[in-house]
Amino acid sequence: MDNNHCQESSIHEIKKSCKDAFHAFMVKGAKYDGYYDMPTIPQNSDLDIKNLVPYDKTYRHNYKPGDVVHFYLYDQLFDGPRGIWNGLSNNESFKHGFTLDRLAGATAIITPDFSLYLDMPRVMQIWNIYRSRAIGYYLSTLGYNVIPNVRWTDDESYKYAFDGLEQGMIVSVGTLGCSKESQDIALLINGFAEMIKRIRPRLVLIYGPIVNELNSIIKKFSVNIIQFDSEIANYYRRNEYGNEI
Repeated sequence: MDNNHCQESSIHEIKKSCKDAFHAFMVKGAKYDGYYDMPTIPQNSDLDIKNLVPYDKTYRHNYKPGDVVHFYLYDQLFDGPRGIWNGLSNNESFKHGFTLDRLAGATAIITPDFSLYLDMPRVMQIWNIYRSRAIGYYLSTLGYNVIPNVRWTDDESYKYAFDGLEQGMIVSVGTLGCSKESQDIALLINGFAEMIKRIRPRLVLIYGPIVNELNSIIKKFSVNIIQFDSEIANYYRRNEYGNEI
């Protein structure tokens, strides 16, 4: 008995002295969903969404009502040593200058779009979805309006790609880079249809182009959407042939 008690005491002492390198604090109190225990992001409220603001432009951004922060960017612009995952850590040595002030004043935050690639090992795909859900759950506990980003690859990814999402939520999907090759288009529309069947979102924000095949799915399921052009598309629209239009 005494030996067991001593061992338990030692374990507790070690745990208290350990730094939370896995960011377990983010999911404290969360409900978990699916085989891989994805943290569930709570149901979100109706929002007056007018504009998407890229995360890398949030330094000193003067937020207006309806501004929603997104992460449809190259991963290096929001991940890594100075990224949001480390920046939200309760370990001060990880933060490297990141503060939540960058998000203060936004109407809502779309959870980070950590990349998923078809040839990426499954464990990395699952980890990137987990991180996005964990950040979303944690921001919701801080009082932020959170819109889950939904990302998938092939049919096998459906086993985890939609976990942690409640029925009838507002969600967001990025189509940039998924609308050129026939294989990419097929993966996009198949996954989009699966998402609609599983979580039945009341509204889908779409960042990027809507190809004809995707538009057919949207009409088939009578999906409410708000579409936003990418920063690149907006740039070329404003500066066709180098001139303002």
